[in-house]
Amino acid sequence: MAGGVDIWYTQGILKRLLKPLLIILGLLGLAAFAGQRIRQTLHKPPVPPRFVLARRGDLLVQVSETGTIEPVDKVDVKSKAAGRLLSLNIVEGQYVNKGQLIALVDRSQIDPQLTRNQAQLRQAQARLAQTQAEYDLQVKQTASAIAQARAALNQSLAHLAVVEAGARPQELAQGREAVARAQIASDDAQRTQKRRASLLARGFISQSDYDAAQVAVDTAQSSLATARQALALTVVGPRVQDVNDAKAQVASSRVQLQTAQSNSGQNAVKLSDIAQARAAVAQIAGDIQQLQVNLADTHIYAPASGIVLKKYKQPNEIVQSATTGFSDAQSIVATLGSRLQVKVGINEVDIAKIAQRAPATITADALPTVTFPGTVTEIAPASTNAFADASAGGTGSTNSISKFSVKVAFSRYDARLRSGMSANVSIVSQKRSGVVLVPLEAVPFAGSSGQVSVLDAAGKPQKRTVMTGLRGDTDIEIVSGLQPGEKVVTSPISGAGRRKTDINGSN
Repeated sequence: MAGGVDIWYTQGILKRLLKPLLIILGLLGLAAFAGQRIRQTLHKPPVPPRFVLARRGDLLVQVSETGTIEPVDKVDVKSKAAGRLLSLNIVEGQYVNKGQLIALVDRSQIDPQLTRNQAQLRQAQARLAQTQAEYDLQVKQTASAIAQARAALNQSLAHLAVVEAGARPQELAQGREAVARAQIASDDAQRTQKRRASLLARGFISQSDYDAAQVAVDTAQSSLATARQALALTVVGPRVQDVNDAKAQVASSRVQLQTAQSNSGQNAVKLSDIAQARAAVAQIAGDIQQLQVNLADTHIYAPASGIVLKKYKQPNEIVQSATTGFSDAQSIVATLGSRLQVKVGINEVDIAKIAQRAPATITADALPTVTFPGTVTEIAPASTNAFADASAGGTGSTNSISKFSVKVAFSRYDARLRSGMSANVSIVSQKRSGVVLVPLEAVPFAGSSGQVSVLDAAGKPQKRTVMTGLRGDTDIEIVSGLQPGEKVVTSPISGAGRRKTDINGSN
């Protein structure tokens, strides 16, 4: 019994001692392993420094940005005539020349108006010609009536003088001559009266004109009778009654002359009629001219050469006139574009690096393997949000970067390029040819001068002062202090910026 207790007691002691013993053995093993690793590290040869070779080459400083292709010159083709489109002979993407017929608008509403106005013009022209003829005739008739009345007055005055003076051989001869002249005047008045009767029947003169001719006939006949009576009285000698009659004839002749002269006022009325007729002709002619312009506007021609970027209408659709108060969208038939360009937004950090007419390269996302040459044609003088901030009454956000609109034109056209495509633009800011270059990671300073590490013939790094010049995206120009082929130690870099230019192959 006592022996069993001793065994059990001994086993318990051994179990309690076993766990610490195992821990001690583990710690000793770890210490031995660590010592071995330390000895291996101490005896490992040092890693050679990373370096690159200075080389001679060309350095470009470029500003890159993504933008959108758009036309340089965009022209909306609008219809001046309103109506239904009869035809639209273009398709999107088609190249059209300036002056090429694009579309036709229905002219059926204009043709009847033009026909009516042309008929009205002919009528107005006929009325003008008739009014002019009536005026010319009236001027001649009025002049003739005045001349006849003045002649009759002269005759009456002469007869009165003869009567008052008494009969003499000379007076007898004059009396006979007066009778002859009166006869001539009477005959002339009758002929005039007959002509006016014919003109009155055809409507070329007024009734008053005819009445004036009749008055002239009556007057002439009266004058003839008076002349004959005067001659008879002259033969028998003057009488009181004869003198009174002669005076009465003179008074009558004066009245006739005044009447003829007052009738000349009708000439001004006829001139007014002519002016009105001419105005009517001019107005109708102007209406016809406008209709002819409207008729020409039914033919829509390309105002410039270019590519059809978009069609807004189809045949049989209604188009409104661009000259009326309708919106432009209702009058636009199509949009044309000629040359292409890329519009990009350059941030304020890089905008100072870009100059007008600077060369550029363009790649379109749709044509990733094709590179197009380009030229900077326009640089905005203000940022895209400069005026927006001012109009909002604020000073703008100090945390946002302002961008400036820059336009780069394609140097050559490619039919595969389309307006609205995305494109990547690289604009050359500066270029140096045949200069000494090293990667940026080989220059640990930011200024124009500093020290770099250069490996000597034994492979040991030595400090050397260098002068730097133009700094690009990946390389920097060494103005002095290095020669091509020298080994320049580089600083460790990681990620996308690491360059595989080390001749020892390490990254």
